[in-house]
Amino acid sequence: MKNTLKLSYPVGRAFLGALFFISGIFKVVGFSGVAGWMASAGLPFAAPLLAITIAIEVIGGLMLITGFRARYAALVIALFLVPVTIVFHAFWSADAASFQNQLTAFLKNLAILGGMLLVFERERGAAGDASGKAIRIA
Repeated sequence: MKNTLKLSYPVGRAFLGALFFISGIFKVVGFSGVAGWMASAGLPFAAPLLAITIAIEVIGGLMLITGFRARYAALVIALFLVPVTIVFHAFWSADAASFQNQLTAFLKNLAILGGMLLVFERERGAAGDASGKAIRIA
């Protein structure tokens, strides 16, 4: 049982990372289409914002997969998810045809945000300062 618990956290963290890494790679492959979709949603500077999004998703995803500074990756992705979820999954202003899909996507992102907060908290002891001591927040 103890070995299962030791393994479940890094596997779960890697699964969260894979979601972002794969999503970022697909955004690279379909850059012009995704940038056009973002612009059609009313986002100014769609291409530069998409480049930032790709960097966050690919680099942050890899950091979560490997566990390298996963705490910081989780924090950046959590902060990234807040405006993305509000802008792109605004179920409260969706028409009847897309309401359910937008609500589902909003709640999915909310659950992923919760996962990022759990990684951030769990990695607290793994983050250290130059002296090697764990940094305590709060």
